[in-house]
Amino acid sequence: MSDIFQEVEEDVRRERYEQLWKKYGNYILAAAGILVLGVAGYQAWQNYDLSQRQKVSDQFRAATQVAQSGNAPKAETDFSALAKDAPSGYATLAKFHLSAAYLAQGKRDPAIALLRELMASSDDLIANTARLRLAWIMADASPKADIVMLLQPMTAADSPWRFAAAEVIAYVDLKDGARTQAIDEYQKLAQDAQAPTSLRQRAGGIAEYLKANPDVAINTAAGAPPALPSAPPAALPSREPAAPASPAPQAGAPATAPGTKAQ
Repeated sequence: MSDIFQEVEEDVRRERYEQLWKKYGNYILAAAGILVLGVAGYQAWQNYDLSQRQKVSDQFRAATQVAQSGNAPKAETDFSALAKDAPSGYATLAKFHLSAAYLAQGKRDPAIALLRELMASSDDLIANTARLRLAWIMADASPKADIVMLLQPMTAADSPWRFAAAEVIAYVDLKDGARTQAIDEYQKLAQDAQAPTSLRQRAGGIAEYLKANPDVAINTAAGAPPALPSAPPAALPSREPAAPASPAPQAGAPATAPGTKAQ
């Protein structure tokens, strides 16, 4: 008797499945087809996106090589195109390079305008890098009060950018003839254990040179702004401003060589 009931139950179940398939089979097949097409489409999009990013990476690398060769007009053209059409990370980095290309051609106003645009970024790394870079550009020709106001957001006691900002102020004091004050500021930076090692060494070297050569005037002629990184946005470091890949904090200071400002 149990076998008979089991057979009846299986027949009933089979009949229900057949009815369900007749009613919903087309929908099931359509859903399966959509799923397959969706997976294939996603994979195709990934491949396309990867190829586009590789293309932009190659364009960025080529533009950087043009800039390094000294062809500023061509670099301006290349970085302008990247700033307009590249993904956001590459576009942002291209704008920093574009500002350098402007400056290399004496186009100070568009360079400053571009850096002020970058200063408005919601990303602190981008905004403060642009702010510091602009401060170095303005350091030779602007009053100290303007430089202090520009750097004010970076000078908080807990800001990792405070050391780089202090270095700019020390240079401005030196440029303005406040030599003793500048030496004190450089020495303070050199002795601050929380400051980046490279900045401490640079500040210490400048302080020692100034003390050892009290009668030597410092050449404050405006020079080119600090060099920019050639690494893609993905290679950007953490928000520590003295990291090697950061566009401005490492390099935009007076060099340890006598009578020069960093180029």
